[in-house]
Amino acid sequence: MMVQNRSLHHTYLLPLVIYLLLMLDGFLLNVFARQFLNDDYTLVPHLVLLGFVLFTFYFPKQPMQVYAIVFGLLFDSYYTGILGVYIVAFSVVVYLVKSIQRHLSENVFVVVLLFILSIILVDSFVFGFYSVVGITQMDFSTFAAVRLGPTLVLNIAFFIVGYYPLVKLIAWMHD
Repeated sequence: MMVQNRSLHHTYLLPLVIYLLLMLDGFLLNVFARQFLNDDYTLVPHLVLLGFVLFTFYFPKQPMQVYAIVFGLLFDSYYTGILGVYIVAFSVVVYLVKSIQRHLSENVFVVVLLFILSIILVDSFVFGFYSVVGITQMDFSTFAAVRLGPTLVLNIAFFIVGYYPLVKLIAWMHD
């Protein structure tokens, strides 16, 4: 889907969709708390991160860095209570995707790899920050087995379900 060179309409929907994905992340955690959080594994939905990866990739001229800061602040204030962690994490992801997207071909495999790398980067950064400030006492191998691996599996499933509708929305915004 070569959409980057066409005219862009409906840009007002970008922050709205990111906001809805942010709320959906929290909704899923609340509704499926027993299934997502237990002693054996922790599943963390990253739908807002999926939105950032897709929208940064397909809308390179939009102010996604500003959205990353704003929605990182919302994410931090609503979900973590520690301001700055997700502001930095989302901003770095947007910067990296924007920096390398022009060198990559536009296909689903590239986007899913960017999404997977983004999850690894964000979750590892948050884990590292929480380890440094003493919020978590978990070692990295436990983190990788209990949280990172299961989170990747969950979000790949979300990618499979959500990619087509989001790409259709992106194509509609370009027409």
